[in-house]
Amino acid sequence: MNLELRGKEEEMSSPDSGLTKFLAVWGAILSSITFGWSLYRDLRDRAKIKISAELRRIGQREGDGAFFTSAPDLPVQGASEQLFVVVSVVNVGRRAMRWKGLGGTYRHAVSGRKGFLISARHLPRTLQEQEQHDEFFEFQPPFDQELANERVRRIYVWDVAGREWSVPRRDLKKLVADAKKHTAALHS
Repeated sequence: MNLELRGKEEEMSSPDSGLTKFLAVWGAILSSITFGWSLYRDLRDRAKIKISAELRRIGQREGDGAFFTSAPDLPVQGASEQLFVVVSVVNVGRRAMRWKGLGGTYRHAVSGRKGFLISARHLPRTLQEQEQHDEFFEFQPPFDQELANERVRRIYVWDVAGREWSVPRRDLKKLVADAKKHTAALHS
């Protein structure tokens, strides 16, 4: 019996048991890193949107007929007198995104409505990776008054899966400031 115990003690203290423990720990660390990387990659591998909104004038170049936008205060030849709200969406993610609609919500109900939809010219539209699309609508009553009086809480876009992306607050504040400035000029 003494010999049996001595044999087991020698087995447990052999150099192979240290190597086995090291390999087990190394395998656990490696599999944890692999799992973490796969999770990170899967979470990152989706559509990601950058959205902005600005008050602009729209024009068309003479040479190639391409459309352009300019600041409302900038006197550019070929730019319209009519002001437009231009909403730009860029897909900075790794997957395509199907942009379905454009709308917004009010701070307090206006004429019994909590929100509004904007009739977009070229939606729905699929945006591939790194692709941009601009939608615009006329800056006219009653929307110009609602925006200038800070009744608009948010402007947002949504995709076919129901995900929503809002215009950042700083862009919305700039849009409201421009609306106040140009609404007063239009109605005076």
